[in-house]
Amino acid sequence: MLNSIVETEPRVIATGYLIALLFAGSAFVWGQLIKRKSVEKSFVTLSEEPRAHWKSIPELLVVFLTVFMLSLNLIMRFLKTSSEAQPSVSLNSLVQHILFNLSLGLVLTFALVSSERPWSGIGMRITHFREQLRIGVYGFFASVLPMTISMFATLPFRDAENQHSLLKKLMESPDVTTASIIAVTAVVAAPLFEELLYRVILQGWLSTIFPASIAIPLVAVLFASAHGWRDGLALMPLALILGYVFHRQHSYLSVVVIHALFNATMLTLQLLTPTPT
Repeated sequence: MLNSIVETEPRVIATGYLIALLFAGSAFVWGQLIKRKSVEKSFVTLSEEPRAHWKSIPELLVVFLTVFMLSLNLIMRFLKTSSEAQPSVSLNSLVQHILFNLSLGLVLTFALVSSERPWSGIGMRITHFREQLRIGVYGFFASVLPMTISMFATLPFRDAENQHSLLKKLMESPDVTTASIIAVTAVVAAPLFEELLYRVILQGWLSTIFPASIAIPLVAVLFASAHGWRDGLALMPLALILGYVFHRQHSYLSVVVIHALFNATMLTLQLLTPTPT
C-alpha cells in the first residue's frame, strides 16, 4: 500500500499542478474577455479579409465530398446501439488512419485553391501568424471552464467502457510507442483534418447560406454528434467556441491550436492517471 502511494504521488502532484495551471489560465482569459465586453468590444476581432464564396465547381465538389463523408460517419454512429462500447483500435490501423486523413486533407485543400484563389480565402492565412497562435491559446483557455462544467454534468452518461477508443487504448497499453502514435493521431492529425472539414469547409460553406447564429451551432452539433452522443454532450462548449473563433478570426490555425491543445490536455491527464494494478 505504501509503495503504491509513493509510486502514484508524483502523478497526483503533476495532475494538481496541471489542473491549477489550466484553471488559472482560464480565469485570466475570462477576466480579459469580460473586461473587453464591458467596454463594448467583441471577444475576438472580426477579420476583414475576403472569404471564399463557395460557388466554383472545385469548391462545390469539396463541399459535396465533405457532406457525404460526415453524413456516412453519422449514419454509422446511429447504427450502433446506445450501450455498445467503444471498440479497441490497433496501432497499424491508427497509422493508416493518420496517413489517409492527412493525404485526403491535402487533396481537399489543394482542390479549394486550384482556381488561383488566395489561401486566406479559406482561412489559411500566413500573415499575423503570432496573432493567430495567440487567439488559439486564448480560445483553448476560454474553453477550460465551460468544458469542465459540461464534463462533470455528463459523467452519469459516461464510463470506462464507453470511453473514447484512443483513451481506452492508452489505458490498455501505456507504453512509449502507443502513446506516441496516439499523440500524433489526437494532437496533430485529428485537429488538422477535423477543423478542415467542419470549420473551413462545412462552416465556411454554410455561412454563405445562413447567418452565423445558425451556421455555428449547426456545425457544432454535427461535430459533437460525430463523437457519439455521450462525448458529444460534453464537447458542445468546445465545438461552439471553435465555431465562434473561426467565424470571427477566420483562422484555420487558431481553431487547430484550440483543438490540438484540448486533445493534448486530455491525453496528458489520461497518462497521469494511475493505472490499476
